[in-house]
Amino acid sequence: MKINILTLILYILSVSLLIAASVIYEQPSLVLFVFSFLALIPISFIVFNIVSKNFEFSLYSESEYVEEPNPPVFVFSYENKKHLGLFTCDVELQVENAYFPNEASHKISIPLVRKSNTFKIPIEVTEIGLISARVKKITLNDYLSLFRKEIVPEFEVSIPVLPKGRSISNFPPAVPKDGPDEYTESDNTGNVSSDVKEIREYRPGDRLQRIHWKLSAKLDDLFVKEMSHTSSLAIILIPELYDKDIHDTADTLISCVRKMIQLKERFELYIYNDKACEFSVFVLTDEEKIPEIMTHFYCQPLYEGRDNALNTFLSSTDKNATVVHIVGKQIQYGEQEETNVY
Repeated sequence: MKINILTLILYILSVSLLIAASVIYEQPSLVLFVFSFLALIPISFIVFNIVSKNFEFSLYSESEYVEEPNPPVFVFSYENKKHLGLFTCDVELQVENAYFPNEASHKISIPLVRKSNTFKIPIEVTEIGLISARVKKITLNDYLSLFRKEIVPEFEVSIPVLPKGRSISNFPPAVPKDGPDEYTESDNTGNVSSDVKEIREYRPGDRLQRIHWKLSAKLDDLFVKEMSHTSSLAIILIPELYDKDIHDTADTLISCVRKMIQLKERFELYIYNDKACEFSVFVLTDEEKIPEIMTHFYCQPLYEGRDNALNTFLSSTDKNATVVHIVGKQIQYGEQEETNVY
């Protein structure tokens, strides 16, 4: 609990002047009335100390993600356990973008007169990235604005701002490095031999041709045949977190992911962490996972090299796949470079 010294001095001085005026103008009945204003000070302190403990605050995002140029919206809410409220409450928020460090502070004043209420806080941003909002301090004031109580909460909320994406034409199909032999059949999940390696439970993304119908009907559950791979048709997307082209890279990446899902091609996304020198691997089958993937992408450190991720991948694996390298607006695969990105 803190005291607003200047406000308290002004309050006492104003009451003293009123008492002096009542005495000078011989109005004794007003003296008792004015003295009651002094009694309000301890009353306000006691009531404020009790009421301020009845509030619970929270911060959350209005949506899981937003797409530029829409602003992310944070929602600040409170709940009052009792019926008695307060007139004013000051909330200080600190907002930052992990990609573009530039902390900005926002302050809002809200009344706490209801049982509960919510307040939307739209944040204007000019860049994509992970927008984080943290409540630095909540300041409660008593009814006379003489005392204040500061609360330092520990909640923080983030909203990914996704790029709109671009139109991509002539996207590369999955081309096997090793040609199929006479025992190999082709499909969107890769070339597989006719030998059954194992039978396992069905997972989202498995092709219907692989379902073991007899066993599935017998056990009343879906099972698929895992075939022995003789060559790979997988596409691997490797975006570079090159600091100077990060906006265009994110825009191109999300365009490629959507294109691959549209084509129903099997692909893997390798997101590189330059400091840890390791990849996070994701397999996407629908667009619902895009916000989660982009959030992970936004959390990785940026670096200066244009080929760091690609060079690390090529030197650390012998996986047989079509590698799609993404830097800015450029999509490069094999010996060709895709330029039809608008």
